[in-house]
Amino acid sequence: MTACLYWMLTGSAPRDFPPGADPVAVVLREPPVPVRDRLPSLPRRLAELIDAGLVDQPRITPTTACDLRSAIRQAM
Repeated sequence: MTACLYWMLTGSAPRDFPPGADPVAVVLREPPVPVRDRLPSLPRRLAELIDAGLVDQPRITPTTACDLRSAIRQAM
């Protein structure tokens, strides 16, 4: 869901996909581009929430849509 939010706000995927690159390998091996690199005007707290939601290890947070909604409200 966070990747979809990233796309809706920036019009770009959270990772860069070079021509000819295996998209699965890119997702598994490359870190996401910080959302403020794509949209500098995004409020810092919201950007931190989005960036944290794209980190796979140790685990993705928040874990439910309700938790994500609450976190976005708190970040605004």
